[in-house]
Amino acid sequence: MERLVWHHPEPPGRKHALTRAEIVRAGITLADAEGVSGLTMRAVADALGVSTPMSLYRYVLNKDGLVDLMLDEVSAEVEVPDEPSDDWRRDLRDVACSLWLMIGRHRWYAELVDSRPPFGPKTMRRASFMLEVLERAELRPAMTYTSLLDNYVTGTAMSVSREIAMLERFGIGTTQDLQAYAGEMANDSLGSWLRDMPTSTADERFELGLDCLLDGIAARRRPGRRSPG
Repeated sequence: MERLVWHHPEPPGRKHALTRAEIVRAGITLADAEGVSGLTMRAVADALGVSTPMSLYRYVLNKDGLVDLMLDEVSAEVEVPDEPSDDWRRDLRDVACSLWLMIGRHRWYAELVDSRPPFGPKTMRRASFMLEVLERAELRPAMTYTSLLDNYVTGTAMSVSREIAMLERFGIGTTQDLQAYAGEMANDSLGSWLRDMPTSTADERFELGLDCLLDGIAARRRPGRRSPG
């Protein structure tokens, strides 16, 4: 079984030594600026002025351990109430929107989050809150709904990031640019859509989809009855 950084305590401090928090912060700053491809132990060591990446391993175990710590650290930016309110929908919507905003600041999160077990304490706090909200409202299967909401947020964030990269690569910055690319390939329906393309923002489209998902959960609600799964 793979060792996880959560079972690897930070070594005791020494004079002029690094701290785990400094390494994690350097990794986050690097990933924010360079993306996942720029996140290497060598680059983190260079950012910290450390001569060899191996000296970082006693603090974070390995690169996977660093990623685990980074994912959990930025998860602390997601606003999670201490207790659920009496409005399950508002609770779940607020947490999902806060997660969306966090990913907007740290776009690498959506790309890496499903590559590692979600065992960080800050990550588990968010999941525990969502499960409690759903269970109190008798919305089951709670774990399935929690996963659906998380996957919607991270999946949409990844889709937006890839779309932005594609538009930049092809130099598409306006509706006219897109129409020019489509050209004669656009049939009547697509051509009409391109001419009247909606001007909604990514945030607005995200919130529309989130509301549709919450509508679906609400429609399946069966108080007093445990759903299978």
